[in-house]
Amino acid sequence: MSEIQEITIYVSETGDDADEGSSRKPLGSLAAALDKIRWKSYEKAEIVISGSITEAVAREAMIDITGKGLPPLFLRGESSERPGILSADELDKRVLYISDGNSVSLMDNLVIRGGTTRGSGGSGVCIEGGTLILVASEIADNDAGTGMGGGVYVGRGGEFIMYGGSIVRNNTIMSGGGVFSDDGGVFTMYGGLIADNTAYLSGAGVFVGLDSVFALHGGVIEKNRAGGEKGILLGGIAISYGKGGGVYICRNASLTMDGGEISENRAIAIREEADDAGSGGGVYVEKGGVFTLQNGTIKQNGVMAWGGGVYTEGAFTTCSDSAITNNIARLGGGGVHVAGKTGVFTMKGGLLMNNYSGGSGGAVNIMENSVFTMERGIIVKNAAATGNALAISGKAVISGGGIFDNNGASKENEAGLEAASPAIVIEETGKLTISGGELDAKIAMKEKSQLEDIRDPLGGF
Repeated sequence: MSEIQEITIYVSETGDDADEGSSRKPLGSLAAALDKIRWKSYEKAEIVISGSITEAVAREAMIDITGKGLPPLFLRGESSERPGILSADELDKRVLYISDGNSVSLMDNLVIRGGTTRGSGGSGVCIEGGTLILVASEIADNDAGTGMGGGVYVGRGGEFIMYGGSIVRNNTIMSGGGVFSDDGGVFTMYGGLIADNTAYLSGAGVFVGLDSVFALHGGVIEKNRAGGEKGILLGGIAISYGKGGGVYICRNASLTMDGGEISENRAIAIREEADDAGSGGGVYVEKGGVFTLQNGTIKQNGVMAWGGGVYTEGAFTTCSDSAITNNIARLGGGGVHVAGKTGVFTMKGGLLMNNYSGGSGGAVNIMENSVFTMERGIIVKNAAATGNALAISGKAVISGGGIFDNNGASKENEAGLEAASPAIVIEETGKLTISGGELDAKIAMKEKSQLEDIRDPLGGF
């Protein structure tokens, strides 16, 4: 068996493209390094970068990793004392463009920054028909303008795998402040941090676009902000829709969360009106989207309107090891807001605790025509102006689990506000069916026919 052919090339801000690319005689650009590697027999190429590199602008980005003949690339900085910085400051271009099946791994001590685009996606990194693997680098301070994906754009045939590192302080007027996947793009997150990114429309942390898949197995998505208090002008109109502070899930797209944390994200709107602007602090699920929370935590997110933890017009399911806690919504659904004819929240386990709404549904707000089904899990110590645990304008079915200690504001409730409402309030259009579970909750309703209690009287609660 032949030995794997590998090469290490050095690039420095003080280097020269006429040199050999060794540690003592580094090159001055990545473009020159790629030329030395292309169409050779190498099965792996490491490029060590020292100092700040700003290159002549390529066609799609400052640096294009395109075309055939390149092995898998591993980019890293020289050391923590001499990190590598790929900077597109003042170039009005994205930093990296990856396509044609190429694979790029961003290792330690490397920063991708200063990318800008005006109408196209991925000002930090754009992946279309290639693979980006983020291990320990930072993608920071990039601005997509009216394009999608301030930090990273994952398009058709693209895959982004995040094991660590950080995506921070990126911005877009549109959607996907940190990461935007679209057109079947795949994003898998095992660890790392996505934080302090902004998007005035939706998905400040991550936007999961049409036909795309996001699998979250670990890491933290925190302190991202969708919308803004003042809004911005787009086509002469002030906008600040603010949907999905942490994650936005588009139609025919999915998020499976099996570990990790979505916390302290915000969704803000410039108008306090009864629509979905300023909704989905942690996660926003569009009609036709699917969100499965198998494991992990959604906590301390907040909105000006609906769904402090989760807003769903699609299909949302929680499982046994998940927790939605200490989220706040001004209008409704401190923990979860379920809306629209296709809005379905199925609770197969997990915990909803210490969530607060200034309007309806401290834990869950079920709007007209939407459905909430509780098979297992616990709803405890939530508070709201109306319906500390549940506010039901649609359909609710409880067959298992437990609802208790929601009859008044708990001392642990982060909002610290009094809530004299009964634990469960059935509004005029609502219907509640109870067939099992453990329930210690006051129930208020307009008509007795709105409550169907078919529990076994010998089993009781």
